[in-house]
Amino acid sequence: MLLIEFIYMVVVNLIFVLALILLMLPLGIWRQAAFAVMKRNFVGYFSNPTGYVFLCIFVLLTSFAAFWPHEFFTTNLANFDQLNKFLPYIMLIFIPAITMSIWAEERRQGTDELLLTLPAKDFDIVIGKYFAAVLVFTVSLLFSQLSNYAVLLAMTGGQLDSLLLFSTYLGYWFVGIAMLAIGMVASFLTSNLTVGFIFGAAFNAPLAFFSNADVILSDGSWIQRLYDWSMLQRFEPFGRGLISLPSIFYFLGLVILGVYLSMILIGRRHWLGGRDGTSMLWHYLVRAGCLAAILIAGVLIVQHSPLNKMRMDISREKVSTVSDATLKVLGKLAEEEDAPEIKINAFVSNNIPTEYVQTKYDLVNLLREFDVLGGKRVSVNLFQGIEPFSKEAIDAEKKYGIRPLKIASESRGAQKLEDVMLGVALQCGLERVVIPFFPYGMPVEYELMRSINTVSQSQRKTIGILNTDMFIAGGTLRSRERTMPIPTLKILGELNKQYNLEPVTAGSPIRVWLDEDEQDMSSVEATSNVSTKDAGPSERRYDVLLVAQPSSLSPTEIENLVAAIQTGQPVIIFEDPFPNPENFPHMGGRGTLWPRMFDRGGTGTGDIQKLWDALDLDVDTVKRGEQSSPWLVWQLKSENPYPRDPVLDVPGRIVVQEVRSDLDPLFSNKHPATRGITEICLQYPGYVNKLPDSPLDFEFLAKTGRAGRIPQVDFWRASAQFGLSSPQAESQLNNRRGAANNSYPLGVHVTGVDAEKALTASIEPSKSNTNVIYFCDVDILADYFVDIRNNPIQRGIAYEFQNMAFVLNLVDSMVGDETFLELRSRKIRHMTLRVVEETTEQAMQEVYDATQQLEQERIQAEAEIQAAINEEVGPLTKEIGEMEKLRNNKKSVDVLALQTKKRLLQNIQLQQQQKLAQKQEELANRTRENLRSIQLDAEKKIQEIQKKFKLSAVFIPPIPPLLVGLIVFTRRRLREREGISKARRLK
Repeated sequence: MLLIEFIYMVVVNLIFVLALILLMLPLGIWRQAAFAVMKRNFVGYFSNPTGYVFLCIFVLLTSFAAFWPHEFFTTNLANFDQLNKFLPYIMLIFIPAITMSIWAEERRQGTDELLLTLPAKDFDIVIGKYFAAVLVFTVSLLFSQLSNYAVLLAMTGGQLDSLLLFSTYLGYWFVGIAMLAIGMVASFLTSNLTVGFIFGAAFNAPLAFFSNADVILSDGSWIQRLYDWSMLQRFEPFGRGLISLPSIFYFLGLVILGVYLSMILIGRRHWLGGRDGTSMLWHYLVRAGCLAAILIAGVLIVQHSPLNKMRMDISREKVSTVSDATLKVLGKLAEEEDAPEIKINAFVSNNIPTEYVQTKYDLVNLLREFDVLGGKRVSVNLFQGIEPFSKEAIDAEKKYGIRPLKIASESRGAQKLEDVMLGVALQCGLERVVIPFFPYGMPVEYELMRSINTVSQSQRKTIGILNTDMFIAGGTLRSRERTMPIPTLKILGELNKQYNLEPVTAGSPIRVWLDEDEQDMSSVEATSNVSTKDAGPSERRYDVLLVAQPSSLSPTEIENLVAAIQTGQPVIIFEDPFPNPENFPHMGGRGTLWPRMFDRGGTGTGDIQKLWDALDLDVDTVKRGEQSSPWLVWQLKSENPYPRDPVLDVPGRIVVQEVRSDLDPLFSNKHPATRGITEICLQYPGYVNKLPDSPLDFEFLAKTGRAGRIPQVDFWRASAQFGLSSPQAESQLNNRRGAANNSYPLGVHVTGVDAEKALTASIEPSKSNTNVIYFCDVDILADYFVDIRNNPIQRGIAYEFQNMAFVLNLVDSMVGDETFLELRSRKIRHMTLRVVEETTEQAMQEVYDATQQLEQERIQAEAEIQAAINEEVGPLTKEIGEMEKLRNNKKSVDVLALQTKKRLLQNIQLQQQQKLAQKQEELANRTRENLRSIQLDAEKKIQEIQKKFKLSAVFIPPIPPLLVGLIVFTRRRLREREGISKARRLK
């Protein structure tokens, strides 16, 4: 793998070198004098050991800049981002070292007159020397690239985006050829090499330092202008794998200007003072100024024309390519030239913990692409490197409420809090959406496009939230004992970013259509008694109705819900046989077929079977005493894809993971809601089937892998008695569970033949109008899964649950908006330092194993101590028990002795409890110390491999050019000795 990737990069470089040779081929055919000058300078540079000294220094500096900063391991990305920051400054040393001798050395040695008397034009001499410098620089880059590439290969185990790294070095090449042209001008001004070096660095310095204009200037507009014209800014697309026409035009413009100025300077013998003594200095200055103006205008024209969109992402993983859905939306926005401008202000801080690096990378990449692809309709102001108390940070908090968050991070074994700012504000006219912070698990492209779509739309679709005992929209439960506030689920906050949410009560008929006079109203009463036939319907009231736990509805509410379904109202139902008390404590685990808990104006609990019959659903139940119980499905511990998370081993926890299934596909490959979904986590779900011979159409959305089932009432009793995660509950349940050899359907989309017609017109109520998604788990809506989406790395485990994306997909598919289905599940794959990651993972596994071992030892030690205590107080307890038994049988007992023994037992127990507490504290302290020692050893192992790679990366790359230089120097010395007679050598 390593060898194949290295050969692949060598082949790519050979193709580039071949293209460069073909580009210079006309010199050898039509400009032979220029070709001769180029060959002379190129060979002369590498026949001198001094050239190899500079080459070794260049390779050493680039390797040092790329791998030595600790940020390289902190970011954990296999790219040259660290080198990108320092390369312009390395170039300020290396480029003048190449250009200082281009003409100054000729003048110093007096060979300039010889060159000028050749039968060649000034252009031939200038272009020959320039191409020689370009070839010298190209060879230097090739040494640097292959050396650094080899180091990255070792760090990643061969899994690299080679074309991304090639694009980065191609950008370095364009930066270099532009700086060479400018540095060559300096060499034509002097005959002193040192002065030529200083001038070359000074002339290139402004374009290199424009990216740091904020250090000197405070005017934001001027800082942005200078930054736009800096070499680092123009190089930036290449660092992201993009071949950008505007950037190429910018660098070639500098080349043209530098070569032209060099031609003016080499020809000054003709115009500086003619026979009449007239100087043409001002004439050529004006010509040079006009050329510079033309080139600047050309760059601006390319930048603000459709040519700016001519960019090609050559990276293997397409890290800078937006999805087709994004292109479609941005293209549509760009066409609406008369619409208000969408302004995006992004605020990104400098110090980013490891987990947030990829999020920052994606955010910056996408915003730059939006700025280009959005045309005049979308403008992006990207503020990077913001410090917590800078002017930009204060403005962000004052205007948009975006403020730095304190994020805990670990660096070199030390815990610290960092102020992290990753926020975006979008505004279009009076509409505004603010994303105060991007958690590292949030899909950036989806979040940005959803926000752009929200601010650009004048009217949003409406989702009705049916009020049930689940209270997913929040509320307050009051009783005599206490008041329980119930917060709104976070998933509804996500939906509210895209849709209007409206509460719905089913105590009266649910009105499916708006009347004509209500179309322009922003909100309407959800519980009106107006029938659907009272007026001519013209617009749907709810684009989709969201119902959680309909089994808690009253009889009237269930009837009204069924009536709405049969009128054509699209509905998404989440019905759970056992809502997890950890997610919904107010439900207490009461699920399907349990009496309702809260009086919301109804009369008792409705019959959920009526809803199942309306949907032709077959939901299995089992009789347990006087109560019918639905089934829960469960899976074996061996099916847990996260073995370091013992919580997922609890009976009733299920991870549906497509990639691990050896059965039929676990997710529908046709339904839009399951597009891109590969893994969801469910907690104590049920299952559902369709009734045979049903006229309705059923499309199953998801099903379990190999799983078994258990009656819900048995599970509830065991968990209520022992606790959900207790060994006693698991032991009791193991005796009642069936074999785990079946696959159970978890969700289904039920539609009638007239469902599509019912979406656009009011028709008579009928089962044929049904359009319902029924899912057998309500815990999928829990806040836990929103949090896990935003922060997927918990306790060193990287979860990949897509619960939130699945729920949002369900809503979008029912609404009929498929814009974001692809974006929601899209993940940009970044190449990381896999060898370092494997070492880290191994160390973390060792810490986990040691933690488990220490915990077992602690539990065992406590059990032994408790057993010793029981043994000590056992005889006395037995005596007291016998005396109590005699007294209960009304036999003669020495009461004073009994009381004395009881007091003695209490004192002994108190002493033993104190000893036990002391022993427990000692065991806990020893466990903490051992664990800390193990963690320090793991951190030391991680740092050792980092140091190993650092040293290798810095000292190995300069070896190849050094060896080549030694070979050249040795050959040169041997040739010199061949021309000396033996007698003279002996002297």
